Amino acid sequence: STMRRLRAPVALFLLVVVGCSAFQPAPSGFGLSSARRSRLVSGHSSRLLSSPRSLHRPRPFLGRCYASGQGVAGSKVEETGATNLADVLANIWEAIARVMDKKTDEVVLSFPACKVISNPLAVNKLVGHLEVCKDCCESFGSTVTLRVISRGEQESPYFQIKSIQGTANSDGFDEDDDDDWDILSKYADLLDGEETTPAEIELEKLTQVPEDDAEVLKIIRDWVNVIISDMGVCPFSRSADKAGLPLGPVHYSISRQSRPEEIYSEYWKEVSLLIQRDESDISTTLHILPNFYIGNCEAFTSFTDTLSQSLSALGIEKYIQLVFFHPQWVFRDGADRMGESGAANFARRSSFPMINILRTNQVRLAQKSIPTGLVYTQNEETLMEVGAENLQKMLVERDWSSLMNTKVDRRYNKLGKIAQMLMDTDGAPPEQVRKALEEQIRELEAKGKTPPSNRVEYEAKDRSSDDGMAF
Repeated sequence: STMRRLRAPVALFLLVVVGCSAFQPAPSGFGLSSARRSRLVSGHSSRLLSSPRSLHRPRPFLGRCYASGQGVAGSKVEETGATNLADVLANIWEAIARVMDKKTDEVVLSFPACKVISNPLAVNKLVGHLEVCKDCCESFGSTVTLRVISRGEQESPYFQIKSIQGTANSDGFDEDDDDDWDILSKYADLLDGEETTPAEIELEKLTQVPEDDAEVLKIIRDWVNVIISDMGVCPFSRSADKAGLPLGPVHYSISRQSRPEEIYSEYWKEVSLLIQRDESDISTTLHILPNFYIGNCEAFTSFTDTLSQSLSALGIEKYIQLVFFHPQWVFRDGADRMGESGAANFARRSSFPMINILRTNQVRLAQKSIPTGLVYTQNEETLMEVGAENLQKMLVERDWSSLMNTKVDRRYNKLGKIAQMLMDTDGAPPEQVRKALEEQIRELEAKGKTPPSNRVEYEAKDRSSDDGMAF
C-alpha cells in the first residue's frame, strides 16, 4: 500500500528532525541525559539496545586526578576497612554509585588498612585503570568525578568522589527541549506498523529476564550441568556444584544491577571474597548479571575489556583470571572462520551475561596439564555434532533436556579422562596422565591439528582466559 511504501522515508525524516532539534552544541559536549534516553527507549526496549556512554558523549579527560597538598577541610572522611586492592575498588565504585543516586554530593574515602595504597606508583596504576573504565560508565567521568588528595609520604591518600556542579541534572539541554521528542510518540503507530520478524521475536525471547532469582539460578545451573559439565565443554567441571583443580565448590552470585558503576562495585566484592577464601570453600565464582546488557553483546564486551585490562595493569592476574559468557557471544579468534552462528561459540553462550572468576593457580595448572588447543578443538567437534541451530533453539527456550542423554563418557573421551585423572589426584599429574596426554597430542598431529605449545601467557589485547578453561 501507499502507506507501507512511505514508512521508511517518513521514519528517516522524523529521525533527522529529531536529531537536528535535540543534538545541539552544549558546553558539556553532545549527548542525551539518562532520563531523556530512558524515556525515548521505554516503549521500544526490544529494538533499541543499550550502548557504552562513550558512544553518546565525549567527556573531559580527568588526567591523573591528583591534587597535591590540598586538604578536605569541612568534608567528612569515611575510613574504610579495606585491606586489598579489590576492596578498595569495591568501595570507590560504591561511593560513585551513591553520588550518582544523589544520596550525597561528595564522598571522601580513606584506606589506612591497605598498605599498597600508600605507594604512589600503585595509586597511579589504580587511577589509570579507573580512567579506562570511564568509557563504559553512565555518570563517572561526566557528572561524577574522582580526585586523589595526597597526604605525604608513607600515608595513603584520600579519594574524593564528587558530583560536578551544574551537570548533575543536565547535559547542556533545557528541559523544555524534551517536547521535541514527543514527535516520536505521535508517529509511533507508523514506525511500529511493520510486522515483527522472526529474528526480532527470537531476540525478545532471548532477552527476557525472570524476576525470581531462584529461577535465574536454576536456568544457569541446568546449563552448567548439561553444556559445561556433561558435554565436557570444561574438562575440569564435574557438575554445577564442583569444579576446578583441586576439585572444589562453585560459588554463584546474582546481581540485578544494570548500571556499569554498580556492576563494577559488586564484581570487585566477589573478587575480594574469592581471594580471601580458601579453595576448599570457593574453587571458582560465577557472577550472574541477568539485567546487564543482555541484548547487547558489544557493550558487554566493552565492559569486560576493562576488567581484563585490570588483570595486568593492577597486578591482579597473579590471583585471578576471567572468562565471560553472554547469549550472543562470538569468539574473537573464530568470528571470521565460523561466523556468528558457529557451533563453537555456544561454549560461551549462556542464558544471561556472566563473569567467571577463576583462580590463577588453577588456570596455570590446567594449562600446564592440557594444552588449551585440545580443549578448543574438542569443544568445536562436540558442539558441531549437536549443531548451531539446535543449540540456539535450546538457548532461546532455556531448555537443554534433549541433551540429557548425550553426556560425554570420560572413560572413552581421552581429554575428559585426563581431566578426570587430574581432579582425582588433586591436580598433580601422575605418569599415566602424561602418557595419555602425549597420545592425545600425537593423534591430533596425525589429523593435522597440532595444538599450540603449552604456555601461560596472555596477549595484551585480551588478558581474559579466552581458551575454554572456564570453571
